[in-house]
Amino acid sequence: MVNLSWQTLSFGADFFGMIAFLLTLVGSFRCDFLKFTSVDGSFTDHFGVWSFAQWAFISNGQEVYVYEGCFHYSDSVVIDSKWMAARVFSAIVLFGGTLFFMLNAYSACVGYDKRVEHSQACFGVCQLLLSLFAGLTLLILDSNLCKNNVLLGELLNKILFNDQCELSTGANCFISATVFWFMAALCSLSASRSKKEEADEAGEGLDEPLIHGP
Repeated sequence: MVNLSWQTLSFGADFFGMIAFLLTLVGSFRCDFLKFTSVDGSFTDHFGVWSFAQWAFISNGQEVYVYEGCFHYSDSVVIDSKWMAARVFSAIVLFGGTLFFMLNAYSACVGYDKRVEHSQACFGVCQLLLSLFAGLTLLILDSNLCKNNVLLGELLNKILFNDQCELSTGANCFISATVFWFMAALCSLSASRSKKEEADEAGEGLDEPLIHGP
């Protein structure tokens, strides 16, 4: 088994954590967390945790142009408990990821040695929680947005869609973020343990007498 140094593990935690943060950032603000595909497979409509994709058809008499944009849900849309929970979890992960990014920037000034010695274990626990919360964002797949989407018929009433929603880019970003937060947590906890073991070995070496008797 390869025995990695605490410096390598700490760098791995930062690397995986940054990827997880970027995936969380992308997944949070996209309006394509899940999608519905038409029965004939020719059309797809997307919905996000905070906003949805809306299509606009504009014709000049000869050609038809299709535009897509992201719009926030109106107050008339009923947000059930699981959808609300998904919103809360996504907000927590986004806030935690932003905090992680800021602490990483600060630790670049402090240096790896001090940070690993004092707070890497705490980082690992927080990253485990972020991994859990990122995964719980998928509760939205069991909400009204997926199982009873009234917007689908209102926006495009001439197109027949399948009843079952599917994962789209936003959901895939959060699934990937869940994995990367977990990997960052493992690296952080391993770095903390490796640093402690190194300090214990150094302490044992200092206990030995410098001058041996005859």
